[in-house]
Amino acid sequence: MEVLELWKRNLARTKSQRTTEAYIRHISSFLQAVDVKDEDSILNLSSVQIFKYVDSSDLAPTSLLANLSALKHFFKFLLRREYIDREKYTDIEQAIEEIREELNARKTPSYPKALTKEEVERIFSKVRGKKYEKIYSLFLYSGIRLGEFEMLQRENFYLDKSGVLWIRLEPHMTKRNKGRLTPLIAPDREETYRVTERFIKWLENYEENFSVKRGVLQVYTDRLSKRLGIPFSVHSFRHTYITNLVNSGFPVEVVKEFAGHSNIKTTIETYYKFSQRRAEELVRSFLLD
Repeated sequence: MEVLELWKRNLARTKSQRTTEAYIRHISSFLQAVDVKDEDSILNLSSVQIFKYVDSSDLAPTSLLANLSALKHFFKFLLRREYIDREKYTDIEQAIEEIREELNARKTPSYPKALTKEEVERIFSKVRGKKYEKIYSLFLYSGIRLGEFEMLQRENFYLDKSGVLWIRLEPHMTKRNKGRLTPLIAPDREETYRVTERFIKWLENYEENFSVKRGVLQVYTDRLSKRLGIPFSVHSFRHTYITNLVNSGFPVEVVKEFAGHSNIKTTIETYYKFSQRRAEELVRSFLLD
């Protein structure tokens, strides 16, 4: 189907590889479920078919929401290329938004869990002296995503004049296809400089110290999590990094850029939940200054 191939090519140019693969998978699953086999059937899809697809699906709300995001992107592509008219697109868009509201209402709110200082110490005590100490340190002190880590090279790191080590992520490396700079930073100044010194040495042989296959890293982390009785994944280090930035008093717009969030609302709603302890520390800091 020509229109489907054109959309896939557009995805490859505008989205990350991971997002492209996910969107294609979601659309393929949807088209198969509604028994669409030719281009005319695609262009004549209706909101009724979308409602029926959701009603009959056994997928969890989160998976359905992901499918709907891909579906909306696909139909927006069709509208902008004039394969469908505005009336059809509006009908489908309204259906998708209505279903999204229903699914979001059914979802159980979940917030990312940052690792405590004690949990971090227990994890690192088990990987001390191993390659995973360096890899986990990179995730913990930079907040990068696993997909971004896979594309990193030595050339992406640079030390500025003040002694801060930065990672330059190119657009094709990121989830949102938008480049960014993120610093390797710890919860306090002294630890940040200690960490930086270690990284400068580790980066001298980047391949030996940081090269690992995604699946191997995930399996190792899952087994370590079970062995320690600490529920964590590689992504937990990212949550910890962002939480540390927030607790250190970094403004929300700065945290958003370092984290690579597409919308500041994500940063606020996920990480800037009210903390009485943090509020008291900010008041004391204000008075002492």
